[in-house]
Parts: sequence; structure tokens; C-alpha cells
Amino acid sequence: MTNVVFAHTDLRLNWPALLRALHGYAGKRDVQLTVVEIAGHGSPYAFAGKSATGDGLRWDCLFPDQRMEDIPPRQAATSLFRHLDALAPDVVMAGAVAFPSGAAALRWACARKRGVILFDDARREDVPRSMLVNGVKRRLYSHASAVVVPAPSHDPTYLSWGVPQAAIFHGLIAIDNDGFATAVRSMQGQAPELRQALGLPPRFLLGVGRQVPKKNWAGLLQAWAGFCAAEPDAAAGCHLVLVGDGPERTRLELLTAELRLHNVVFRPFVAQEELCKYYRLASGLVLPSFHGESWGRVVNEAMACGLPVLVSRECGCAQTLVRLENGWVFDPHDTQAITAALRDWSSCAPQELKGMGAQSRAIVGEWGPDRFCRGVCDAIDYASSRPANYRSILDRILIGLWNGRYRPT
Repeated sequence: MTNVVFAHTDLRLNWPALLRALHGYAGKRDVQLTVVEIAGHGSPYAFAGKSATGDGLRWDCLFPDQRMEDIPPRQAATSLFRHLDALAPDVVMAGAVAFPSGAAALRWACARKRGVILFDDARREDVPRSMLVNGVKRRLYSHASAVVVPAPSHDPTYLSWGVPQAAIFHGLIAIDNDGFATAVRSMQGQAPELRQALGLPPRFLLGVGRQVPKKNWAGLLQAWAGFCAAEPDAAAGCHLVLVGDGPERTRLELLTAELRLHNVVFRPFVAQEELCKYYRLASGLVLPSFHGESWGRVVNEAMACGLPVLVSRECGCAQTLVRLENGWVFDPHDTQAITAALRDWSSCAPQELKGMGAQSRAIVGEWGPDRFCRGVCDAIDYASSRPANYRSILDRILIGLWNGRYRPT
């Protein structure tokens, strides 16, 4: 039996379902899983809440009544280090070394000569870093026994940070595809009632996410204005619905008024069950993010619900999930390119969009919980025989001093 601890800062959204699946899958491979969460409150996704895991999965929370941003990094890392000592796993799997969970896990594994797996979705192109920072990243990541990343599109970053190709595993970003698909199927025949209850238009393009600069909602509104001006007849039957909140909300509402857009609807964040209603009624999903969108999980959700997608080429998922048969990829810095994608979407008949949505389901079906579980368990097998160790006095000092930091975006 291999004892594994899965540690991270705050496990919300899709994590409970994924970890339930991993617990069952790992048990069949003689792996005992324990989950350790540092903070019990807060995070940018506090609205989502958390569901009980059940199934006998042990789930510890070190600071159940605190937000991650209120816990000093050294305190968080020290507490996790001590908890790992108490659990004494054979392998510890934790978030990126930029966070206290990854920093503490790496330090503990090196000190105790155990396997350590880091999971991360960062790409070097998303956040420009100095040569010094990339050098430090390389020193830290080169000590990992293995890493789990979303897809092969992310491999070059970790290869540049000293991780061998054989130590890179895939499937990190996954959602409960069947759960989303089932939720949408359960609403079959209810569209008119749902539309009336939610006050949604007959044909709309959906945007879901935090309203922060990197999401480029302002650029989308500019492009939507261009689309409405260039294609008034098509635009007359289309709406843009933006679901989310954030520091840019007021600015976006003012921009909408300034552009005289009367076919844009703003809605606050909603729970997953409610969001599925929006996916059920939408005619497509758009994600116009700039750099910094390391993946774009809402694209997985929309595709699982059978939607075509319009995705920025700078989103990490674009290369893996978006193809000619299920959507459009555009340059987020080029307003005309976004407008062109909007025009292409609007020109598709309902049946054509439905066919593209079916393709979306098939594509994202290859990147669900099974892929996540398989990637993690393969990484565990690999890491079990490759314990971490300090390679030099300098590395010992660096890993010993670094406690990570928590910067929600």
C-alpha cells in the first residue's frame, strides 16, 4: 500500500468531485489517499462552496476558520510540514511551488527523502519572469519527483524548469463531464420555463468568469459593438450574457452604456447547479482572455454541456480543446479578430451549432476525471521510486527559506 497525501491551499469548485474519483481509482491501485487543505474559507471562488467528499476519504483542514490570504505563508508552510510529519506519506502531491502548499511539500520531501509530485498549470508565456526568477523556478522544480500538468501544451514550460519529459504527466484540469451533461439533459423540454424564470433572451452567447483585466471582457464588449454595427440584422436576434463579478464590474457596465449596447446582460456569480441552466440555454460560450489564463476551466464545463466555444488563443485550453469542428480561436488583442469570430458564430444555424456542441462533448470527454485519475496515479507510481533530496547546500538553503505566497487572481 502506497500512502499519498494530496495537499493544497483551498479546494473548491471541481476539486471535491475529482478527489472522490481519485480516491476510488487509487484504491484499486493499492494507493491510500489523504487530502490536506490549508484554509477552510475564502479564495476567489468562495461563492462556490464545498461539498462533502464521503466514501471514507480522509480530508483534513489545518485552518478551517481562516482565509488563505490571512494566514502568513511561513505559518501555513510550517503547519503543513508538521502535518506531513504526522501523516508520514510515501508520496506527497501538492500545488505549485509558488504557493505555501508546494513550498512545504517540496521541503518536507527533500528533508524526509520521499517522493513529491507538484501539480501546476502555469506556462512561462502567461507571466513574464526575469532570468533570476526562472533560474529559481528551475532549481525548485528540478527537485520534484514528478509533475502533473493539464496537457502536452504545457510541457515546454516544465522542461525549461528542469523536469525530465518522463516525469511529466497530464490530465490536471478536469471536471465531472458526466455530471454536467446529466444536469443539462435533465432540463430537456424545460427551455421556455427556464428562460422565463431567469429572464434570458432566446439566443445568446455566454461569458463566465471573474471580471478582472486579464479576462478581457472590455475587449469583448468593444468587439461586440463592432459586430452589432457591422451586422445589425444578425445582432438584432443575439444577446451577450456575462455571468460573474469582480473589480471591473462597474467599468464594464459603464462601457456597455457608453457603447450603447442594449443587448448585453450582466448577472452575478451563480452556483454550479444554476450555471448549468445558463449552459443549457446558451448558444455558445466565449472566453476572450489575455495572457495569464493558464487553462480556462469554464471551456470544459461549456463543452461538457454541449456548447460550441469561442476561445482566445492565449487560453491554455485552446490548443487542446478547440478545433475547427467545435469552435473558433482568435487573437484577444485584435478587436476585429474577435468580431470576426462573433460574426461566424452568429451566422451558424441552430442545428449547426448543435452539431458543434456534440463535437465539444466528444472532445472534452477525453479530458475528464478518468484522465485526471490515470495521470495522477501514473505520477504516483513514478514518484514512489524517485525520492526527492537536496542536491546542494545552496538548494537546501533556497528550499528551506522559500514558503510560497498566496496571490489570488
